Parts: sequence; structure tokens; C-alpha cells
Amino acid sequence: MTNEAHTPPSPLDHFNTIPWCAELLADPSFHILGNLSRTVTSGDGHSLMAETWNTERTISHLLSLYRPLDPTAGQPEELRRLYTFGSGMNAHPDLLHGGVIATILDSTMGNAVGQQIPDLNSIFTVALNITYKKPVSTPGTVVVRSWITKIEGARKVWVHGVIESGAGEVHALADGMWLITKAKL
Repeated sequence: MTNEAHTPPSPLDHFNTIPWCAELLADPSFHILGNLSRTVTSGDGHSLMAETWNTERTISHLLSLYRPLDPTAGQPEELRRLYTFGSGMNAHPDLLHGGVIATILDSTMGNAVGQQIPDLNSIFTVALNITYKKPVSTPGTVVVRSWITKIEGARKVWVHGVIESGAGEVHALADGMWLITKAKL
């Protein structure tokens, strides 16, 4: 008998064990991103996802995928995040709290802005309108898809997001606006 600590599977290994996630991961038009939201940055940035919600009972696994613009294939840019939830963020038994749904939409949609617009200073959510369609069961796994729908000037960015189950059921839809900060002089 050994005293080795149990090491949880990597996010990639975890999601490859879920057939519908493995199918998404096999799409060659998407590539895997590093999960910066799971790393605390200077000044405690990203601490909610990196520490508070990075447990077996909250968000046990998170993986981001990005498809760059491919005009030849007629495919727009898109960011996808796979989330596996435990039962530690429920509003009702076995149902994810609506505030968590809002937060993962906000985080994923903001990440889409960061991926699609290079060399940003910082971005902030200005507006986020969410339509809840169907509860998210816990424990469980969802995909959040997001993409930019409009850019106005050098600072305003509109984004659409959707939370879906593996069967393609829509759990929530969101539209929001992000503001890119001005460069420091």
C-alpha cells in the first residue's frame, strides 16, 4: 500500500471520459486554451474561479476551447467552455443556483472578448441580460458557447452566450456588452 495522494484527472482527461464532450474536443477547428481564469493573477484577479470555485463540490473541471475565424469555411470565431459542477452551489436540491449561471456566462463571454480582440488593457462587463430556459442539474456538465456579435468604436463589444447540455438543450441565453478600458498614459 502506498501513501500517494489521489491526483484528480486533468480537465482534458476528465472531459474525454464524457462522450459528448469528447466529440467536441475532437473538432479540429477548435484548439484548447490555457485556463487563465483558474490562475490567481496579481492583485487577486480571478480568485473566484481559481480558488473559491475550484473544488470538487463547486467547479471540479473547466476547459476552454477556441475556434479562430476561418472565412474559407464560413465559420465565425467562437469560444467554448466545458464546466463540470459538483453539488456545492445549488439553489434547490440538485439544481445550480441562477447566480452561478450568470457568473459562468459572464466569465465565458468575457473570455471570448479577450480571445478575439488582441492586446486588450482590461475589459469590464457593462450589461448582461440573461434568459433562463431550463434548470442546470448538479452534479453535471455543460458547455457554454460565446461569440462577439458587434464591435462599436474601439471600446464597446457586444457578446452572445448560451449554456447547453450534452443533448443540445438550451439552459440559458445571454447578451451583454463589455467595455475595453483606455490605455494608461
